Amino acid sequence: MTLAEVFQHADGTLDGDAYMLIRELVATGERSMIAPVRAALERYSADRNWYGRDLMAHLLAGLAGTEAFPLLLDLYADAMRRDDGDDWDSFGQALCTVMRADPAACRAIILPLVTDHDQHVRRAALWVIGYVFEPSDMAMLREALAGPEPWIRFTALGSLPSVKDNPEIYDVLVATLRDPDQWVQREAVLLLAWSAPSKIVDHLIPLISEPAFYARSALGEAIGRRAANSDRIPAAAAALRQLLADPEPSVRTGAVRGIGLLGEPLDALESMVDDPDWQVRSAVADVSRST
Repeated sequence: MTLAEVFQHADGTLDGDAYMLIRELVATGERSMIAPVRAALERYSADRNWYGRDLMAHLLAGLAGTEAFPLLLDLYADAMRRDDGDDWDSFGQALCTVMRADPAACRAIILPLVTDHDQHVRRAALWVIGYVFEPSDMAMLREALAGPEPWIRFTALGSLPSVKDNPEIYDVLVATLRDPDQWVQREAVLLLAWSAPSKIVDHLIPLISEPAFYARSALGEAIGRRAANSDRIPAAAAALRQLLADPEPSVRTGAVRGIGLLGEPLDALESMVDDPDWQVRSAVADVSRST
């Protein structure tokens, strides 16, 4: 159980469960490891060794806590800036580790950055604020959602609390369904799909005529999920039939899944068995097995 072994994992010269080793090293509380781990984190980030970077991020988060948070947040913003295929998920978990341990101290670091002139720094701050959210943050998130940069609006959406039992969040998301950016619009659909009341179907159905298929691709499941077991079933069934005829395979796939969630119109799926797209056919098979 040595730091040298973690470096070997990061360099790809040692196999095994590196994260178990990291947990063991963190448990020692040995602060002498902080400096070499921090240096390795910066080195692996510069070299774009994402696996090595993520290992060091988790180790540094466990050893240094809030002390490491500014560097982790800065590197997260840099990952957003590059947008080169790095999915950031594991790296983001390291940030979450620190925030769970000391949310108040992390908020003090985050709040000045949510208005930073660098869009990527601001976006990173908006992303993490969702994990240490307080009601006073709503005004700031509303301001971000009203801004001109689509990716800022997209990130701010993800930091909103759940719409469940919160009329203010529901109203914000409904308004965002008409956002001019297709990815922001789609994100609002996805967020509403999981916890909005059935009346949201009245707002989702008009979107089936949207020109951007990114938003339409999320509609089928959202409509089926929210309308199920409600008085919106007839309107939802008609909308899902319409989506089944969409020229985009992803939209048809979502409609098939929506029908599975709604429970009707199952007869409409008969014509989809021979759909030219394999994803649509696969969705039909999945629904058929579950009904």
